[in-house]
Amino acid sequence: MYDQRTNDEIDQAFRQAERRVEILIVGQLYVIDFENMEQYRLNDTQRRRRIKYDLISAPKKGVAGLKLDPQR
Repeated sequence: MYDQRTNDEIDQAFRQAERRVEILIVGQLYVIDFENMEQYRLNDTQRRRRIKYDLISAPKKGVAGLKLDPQR
């Protein structure tokens, strides 16, 4: 899960059937690759993380790399 602004930008690109989108996350430029459902830094393409497109109501571990408080 991403912050709301980033999430909206990714969602818009996905709905417009773009193959990928570049976004700024915590001062780093990332690529969200919809074809391979991966996220990676633009300057480090070797380290990739799988992503999934999910409902906003789905359970989450955290937002933008920060763990959520499990007692919430």
